[in-house]
Amino acid sequence: MRQQSLLMGLGILSSAAAVSAAVVAAAGLTEQLQASRMTVLKTDPAAGRFQCAEHLSWTAVHKSDLDRVRSGDIVRVVKHSGEPARLVLLRTAADEIATPER
Repeated sequence: MRQQSLLMGLGILSSAAAVSAAVVAAAGLTEQLQASRMTVLKTDPAAGRFQCAEHLSWTAVHKSDLDRVRSGDIVRVVKHSGEPARLVLLRTAADEIATPER
């Protein structure tokens, strides 16, 4: 009986450890996604760059990507070695205003 209780307790502990690891991994992914999201403050199409509201820094990107974004849009920057970064439009400013996060 005692051995059965010990095995049951060990099973519960290993399950709790697995759940904790999953929570930590999910939190890390969420933080990474939040860190890579930027809100466009200004664009400078001639120079091929945009300024993000979070860092107030200018980031060089493909000039063609700047045609699709406006102030207030939420983007993700995808960097490639040896090339200008690419912008991925996640949400337009209009979508952000129309459907706020709950």
